[in-house]
Amino acid sequence: MASDFRAPPKGQENQLSKEFGGFKPQLDGSWSFQAQFNAIAAMSAEDDWSFKEGSVKDVTDRGRGEAVRKLQDALEDTIEKNPPPARLSSLLYRPGRQCDEDEEDGGIAKAAAADAAVAEVQLRKDVRSLLAPLRELEKLPPSGSRNGAALDIFRQLKRLRITVDCLKATKIAVELNKPCWRGALASKDVQEAAGALVKNWRSMYRTQTGQSVEKYSQRRFRLVAVDMEESTYGANPKMAQYCKTVDRLCKELRKDPELCRELLAGTSSGAELRLRVGERVKGEQLTKRRNKSEAAPPPKFLPT
Repeated sequence: MASDFRAPPKGQENQLSKEFGGFKPQLDGSWSFQAQFNAIAAMSAEDDWSFKEGSVKDVTDRGRGEAVRKLQDALEDTIEKNPPPARLSSLLYRPGRQCDEDEEDGGIAKAAAADAAVAEVQLRKDVRSLLAPLRELEKLPPSGSRNGAALDIFRQLKRLRITVDCLKATKIAVELNKPCWRGALASKDVQEAAGALVKNWRSMYRTQTGQSVEKYSQRRFRLVAVDMEESTYGANPKMAQYCKTVDRLCKELRKDPELCRELLAGTSSGAELRLRVGERVKGEQLTKRRNKSEAAPPPKFLPT
């Protein structure tokens, strides 16, 4: 059965959509060239849902609760499957610790403590001398020279024998954990160098302090999960982006037990993690849209 297709009023050619299914209109000479072009382009193009997807405000309280549950499950499962290493703190020498009388006399112990204190002061001074220019680099836009200067500082930090007390006093690990060094805007070399330093320091910290995350309660797991969900909800205006970011956060938690322990210990921020993941999600979406736009076929004209 032939369909009676009539030309739309002038200026409304682009309102055609794929609601016609497989039907192809038979255009005649009553259409202008531009009208034919607009009509067929509208029929051929993929629907753009970028302005149709729901707002994150459409996510119900129940939906947000489900997101919190997913994040909490990821934390708990990762910790359960990756227990911390055995406590070694009792086997390690700590500067200033009183030596046993049957091993060392009091005079040697005091001298060792004094030497350790002097070394600690110098260590903190060296770290702060590297931290100051690193914070200045943080204010600059990403560039090759900035990356090179940061990598040079990271190499100098790697040569230092960082201690737990130095980490607490200088907050150098917090600086290297920032998105400007570990986020999507940083170069791959910078991300890897900063990540390696933080990972080594984190391992050293846990070993020397004998930290056990199994002491954390269910309430602590939930508080960390709620913190990440609230940060995600506030930063993503679109529902699809919110859901995607929550899924990516869960993947990051499940593949990195060290990160989970850091979040539970409070030495890393859930908001910073969300920022790093959110930047990657946005970058992937932009790349996907760009590739889709470049791959779109040109409009085809029907023979007259």
